[in-house]
Amino acid sequence: MRRRWAARLRGALIVGALAAPVAGCAMATNSLHPGRAEISTERVSSLGQILVDGRGRTLYLFVADLPNQSSCDGACAAIWPPATSAGPPTAAGAAQQSQITTIARPEGPRQLVYAGHPLYYYQADTGRGDIRGQALTQFGAEWYAVSPQGQQAEGGTGSGQGLRAGDSGA
Repeated sequence: MRRRWAARLRGALIVGALAAPVAGCAMATNSLHPGRAEISTERVSSLGQILVDGRGRTLYLFVADLPNQSSCDGACAAIWPPATSAGPPTAAGAAQQSQITTIARPEGPRQLVYAGHPLYYYQADTGRGDIRGQALTQFGAEWYAVSPQGQQAEGGTGSGQGLRAGDSGA
């Protein structure tokens, strides 16, 4: 009886040990895909007010996209993950609720759209206020942070250097 209990305990420990990394992967995978997204704004000295998510991560538009239609998938979406929402997105700061919609993506949650521009994150932005993707040309067109008016934010750098909110960009 005692051996059977010990065997079950070992089995449970093994299953738990195997499940922990899987759960960690799910959390890591979903860190860019919150359940219900919030679009807010943050001031970046080199760009002015730009759109960010609820955690302060910069949101970008892709110049090659047509209105309300994403042209970034596959390798592009691996470097520029779509900003998604499983529920109705909300606005905060200078972001305008009337400008926020979503579009369907074949591989998962709905993608956030602001003023007709599908929104993305840049993989190299690792923290609040990073703007490493500003004015980069990748996958055939430019990428820009988005102003609260729904326009591409001008300024900053396309060098991919570690700019953050408050940096001058010069």
